Amino acid sequence: MSKRLELRFSNQEGRNVTIALDEPGDPVDEEAIETAMATIINENAFISSGGELVNKRDARIVERTVNTVYEE
Repeated sequence: MSKRLELRFSNQEGRNVTIALDEPGDPVDEEAIETAMATIINENAFISSGGELVNKRDARIVERTVNTVYEE
């Protein structure tokens, strides 16, 4: 199973932008994530095709399991 931390923002055009980090530490520090997201916005660390990131939407852990059902 793989894990990914997704930080989701809105940009100047109102579109969603996701910054993903593979294999985040466990347990996840929610306060540190929120602080990091605020810093990304305040310092214009990333710019998307729709402009600067302007709002935090959410952060989530996505877990993925792959079960092979057929293999040659």
